[in-house]
Amino acid sequence: MPLRPVAPPSLSAVALSVSALVAGAAAVGGYLVNERHESTVRHLEDRIRPAQAALAQARTAVGDARSACLADGGAQAAALHADARGRLAGRLPELRELSDWHPRLAAAARELDLTTTRWLDTLPTADRDAALESCAASGTAAEGYPAVRGHADRLTALLAAEAHTTTADADRESRAVLFYLLALCGGLVVLAGLTARQITRRLLAPLAGIERRMRHDGAPRAVDARAPVALNRLAQAADTLRTRLRAAQWQARRDHQALEQNGRCVQGLGAILASRHRAGPGVRAHGELVAAEGLLAGDYLGVLALPDGTTALLLGDVSGHGVDAALLAVQLKCALRGSLRTAADPVAAVRAAWHTLDPDEDRFTTLVLVRLDPRTGRLGWLNAGHERPFLRRADGTVERLEPTGPLLHPLIEPEPGTWTERHTAFHPGDLLLLCTDGLTEGRGPAGEFGEPRVADLLAAHPGAAPAGAVRALHAEAGRFGLDWGRDDVTVLAAALD
Repeated sequence: MPLRPVAPPSLSAVALSVSALVAGAAAVGGYLVNERHESTVRHLEDRIRPAQAALAQARTAVGDARSACLADGGAQAAALHADARGRLAGRLPELRELSDWHPRLAAAARELDLTTTRWLDTLPTADRDAALESCAASGTAAEGYPAVRGHADRLTALLAAEAHTTTADADRESRAVLFYLLALCGGLVVLAGLTARQITRRLLAPLAGIERRMRHDGAPRAVDARAPVALNRLAQAADTLRTRLRAAQWQARRDHQALEQNGRCVQGLGAILASRHRAGPGVRAHGELVAAEGLLAGDYLGVLALPDGTTALLLGDVSGHGVDAALLAVQLKCALRGSLRTAADPVAAVRAAWHTLDPDEDRFTTLVLVRLDPRTGRLGWLNAGHERPFLRRADGTVERLEPTGPLLHPLIEPEPGTWTERHTAFHPGDLLLLCTDGLTEGRGPAGEFGEPRVADLLAAHPGAAPAGAVRALHAEAGRFGLDWGRDDVTVLAAALD
């Protein structure tokens, strides 16, 4: 595999690297120098200053001891002498301990301790008054004191020189720390500037280009070649996303328009299910449909004037209720109406409706088709598994029209004789009432509404017209407390003029 040539680094990249190295070196150097400075200050404060203080106290105690020896005697001189010896016994070991870190200081402190101890040992201590008089007379203190003072002066000079050196080192290190801090700040400023420039060129500028691409409606354009590969991929993803967003916006507009149309569509479907059209000559009809959910129902009704002068009444009930049942109900009603207008044959119309059912769906429908012929006074009906219609005679008696075939189900294939049409007399004063089980099987606080209640109501109003009978049933259902949301309720009534 051939090796690709490596591009030389840009000037900005080199400057960025150098600035980073300078800032890093300044940070490390400043840290190390600061640690050394703090160590020097601790050395000055923890050893040299305490040693100078202990030496000063020892010199004072030596002076007090000499003064006590040279005094004329007495209790006060004896007390001063004892106090001086006690202070020297505490300060000289402390001074040796504080000076043990430096050979010359340690030697000078040791010589001072030994000289002072020998001098103190030459002083008589048995009889304090006699010792002081003897000390003053013999001059022993005067002879030992110059040696003690000489060693003390030498140690003082050594400590002063060491303090001066340490202080100078601390000052020099402080200036070095300040220099490193300035170098670090300068390096960080340059590093920040170069980093901002690189971010602008390598990231922000390509991202701004991607933003322009998102707003651009034309063909995709290449990103700056200086941009990383990841940003070029991001730009390609931005083109894809822009295309998808445009498609999503178009779909959103369609969905919004569909929502605006939805209300009109639902109203239109509901009108199709409940539409009655006009009855033929000599027939009056009235029907009402109350959906359990919204405007759409699984019930459907219709009144249709046929070409042969008869009037067809149809009423059906699809299993379930709601939108899915309503869509199937619309298809069934359209199939029935189309077939009746063509052939005026109820059996053929029911067969056409059966072919509308989807074999993949477990939905079925019951329906009643009635033909009224006012010229002959005859009524023909086909009841496909539906509620038995009510036929109230002019004298108030109520008859029921029995089923003439099974309900319509995709699994029940029609054969000759599956559905038949029967006939009976129908004269002026008679009233035909069709309803769905949403009324007869509807429930209220007192239980089921029931078919006997419908029959009794029709018998109690022998002269009621179709519209009056339907309204009376609805009023009775309201008084009964019928649960209208349990199922769709549809009622259709007809009579001759």
